[in-house]
Amino acid sequence: MATAKINTREEIIRKGAQLIHAQGYKATGLQQILDVAGIPKGSFYFYFKNKDDFGCAVIDHFTLTIGEVFISHLGDVSVTPLERLNKLLDYYESAFRKSGATLGCPIGNLSLELADANEELRKRLQAAVEGFVTQIEACLKEAKKSKQLPAGLHSADTASFIFHGLEGAILHMKVAKSVEPIRTFRRCLSTYLEGNNKKNA
Repeated sequence: MATAKINTREEIIRKGAQLIHAQGYKATGLQQILDVAGIPKGSFYFYFKNKDDFGCAVIDHFTLTIGEVFISHLGDVSVTPLERLNKLLDYYESAFRKSGATLGCPIGNLSLELADANEELRKRLQAAVEGFVTQIEACLKEAKKSKQLPAGLHSADTASFIFHGLEGAILHMKVAKSVEPIRTFRRCLSTYLEGNNKKNA
């Protein structure tokens, strides 16, 4: 019985997350969530206190999903650290190209929409971003250890620069309806990292 309850809750989160990613948090009404999940209102309130409690669960869902993508690429020890980073960017460029450069990053979208609207959701989003940046930072530290990057490179600042640069490119991508902003970001990042690598030579 407990497993069934967990599965039902996760299914509500998964389907609700798809709606929110497509149309935004505020534009997604409770009735839409109920309809897509195929549950009555009473069942929703069995699992969640209110919509914002559900929103926290959706953010956690997105954080886990994106985090798994980061881990699968940045944790691939069969290639060098900078190749791992490049493969992660390859993944996102390819995924957004296939989707027609739409939707964007769910964490980025929700950050723009909710950062000034709900403190609890803002904190959840900030924690997600910090987690992603930390994963990139760990990859950069490995690159420094393997002498792909100079020891003096500030790993935390560079990781923040990479993540926020990518998020900005994704935002512009949605407006341009093209992955070219991501390509531009990648070219600039490559030039920056190659320049630092030459300093290490």
